[in-house]
Amino acid sequence: MKSRLNFYLFIAALVILDAVLIRSPNLLGKIGLWIYKYHYLRTFPKALLTVFLVVSVAAVFSETIRYAVKKTLLKNLAGRLLFFLLVALSTALAIKVGLDFSSGSYEHTGLRFRSGAYLLPVILVVVFGYGWLTLPKIPLPFPESTAINEDSKSSIK
Repeated sequence: MKSRLNFYLFIAALVILDAVLIRSPNLLGKIGLWIYKYHYLRTFPKALLTVFLVVSVAAVFSETIRYAVKKTLLKNLAGRLLFFLLVALSTALAIKVGLDFSSGSYEHTGLRFRSGAYLLPVILVVVFGYGWLTLPKIPLPFPESTAINEDSKSSIK
């Protein structure tokens, strides 16, 4: 329990750092935020709320999967497959952001803004990867051997 608390405190620090970085575009980035109407990134509180909502939804989804596997509402293999898909989607998002911000008009938005844009999908990969690695392992019940049962039945007669 304590390690999960430490992990989510670390994620909270990354969320604050990401909001600071996203809120720091250069002059061209500020013009881009105004033109493309990214009103949810214009001030630090709005950027913090946006990043916090995205990461908290990911964390709640991750904890829901872990809870469902722990209570055997979901099979362990299904939970692992869900986490694999979520990590793969987050990695694909990170690659897309990397490609988008390395060329075109986003390339001129400033290093801090681009770093903040890169950091958000990486945080999602970390959250889902942590959920995948800490997924509870449910022990399978040991099956009884039918040969032993048949031998004991024949010796009883």
